[in-house]
Amino acid sequence: MKFGILLTSVYDRGTPPERQRDEHAELVRTAEQAGFGLMVAGQHFLGAELRYFQPVPWLTYMAGQAPAMDVATGIVLLSMVNPVDMAEQISTLDVLTGGRTRFGVGLGYSPHEFDAFGVRKGERVARFEESLALIRRLWSGEKVTFQGRFTGVRDAQPAVQPVQAGGPPVWIGGQAAGAVKRAATKGDAWYTPPFPTHDELHEMRRLFLDTRAEAGLPAAMEFPVRRELLIADSREEAVEAALVRYRARYETYRRWGLKGQNTPVLESGERLRTDIDRRFILGTPEECAAELHKLGDELGMTHFVYKPHWPGLPHAEAMRQLDRFGSEVMPLLRD
Repeated sequence: MKFGILLTSVYDRGTPPERQRDEHAELVRTAEQAGFGLMVAGQHFLGAELRYFQPVPWLTYMAGQAPAMDVATGIVLLSMVNPVDMAEQISTLDVLTGGRTRFGVGLGYSPHEFDAFGVRKGERVARFEESLALIRRLWSGEKVTFQGRFTGVRDAQPAVQPVQAGGPPVWIGGQAAGAVKRAATKGDAWYTPPFPTHDELHEMRRLFLDTRAEAGLPAAMEFPVRRELLIADSREEAVEAALVRYRARYETYRRWGLKGQNTPVLESGERLRTDIDRRFILGTPEECAAELHKLGDELGMTHFVYKPHWPGLPHAEAMRQLDRFGSEVMPLLRD
């Protein structure tokens, strides 16, 4: 099992950008020292509440801070961006990291982002699949002629090529059944978001495996998983901490348009506690380690992607959680 650190945004436009850069740099340096092997950065556009710097230059800079770590986009909104541009950006990142890049992609869900890029609702999947097909062709090293509904190239043989033959592994994210099937047939791995419950995660993992087998494809080599995780001296204390974090983050997701299959519905009172318990890994280091071990043992998780930052909470608290994860949880898993 490998461990990844998620470089997520917790600041709005009023926070000095240098502060976000320096805190993420401290996060990856500390994670590298603790034994983490991966850093992950996602993508959003035109965000006012949470500021996302674009993932390829961000990961390039952060890889210089922690050069032993792999990098992954988690995720690029492939239904919106230009595939030729993204093929060469990811190739460049793969060169700069010495072939240690994963290409995490997904559809996206925010109406304001689709509107900004002129993407109609009914075109999202078609754009995604066409863009991924073209990117893989451009990474082949061969001369490419490709004409799709939305873009195309003629007799193109780009000199900008990734270090990894055929391109970096493609991790496809999403929590709906269609996204999981798409990951099974079009990608190299399914990258799970943190939204499904523990039971839903098991069901979708089985769907991924069954779909891949039915398509006659080999077993996926990687299974990266995101789960929200909170460490405390007791499970009760961890639940209380999760209550503080849950609403601030998930209300933003809802305002941005996240909805549909296997996504949280904001509850209140005891129902909220139950919902958190169904989605989070919570408790003492021993309890957290046991849950992570079960994900590896029962589902074949190869990478656990951990997010210590939460909106409204100080960076020092994220560093305390990261320190406990590295010094108290990871040794139990090694044992």
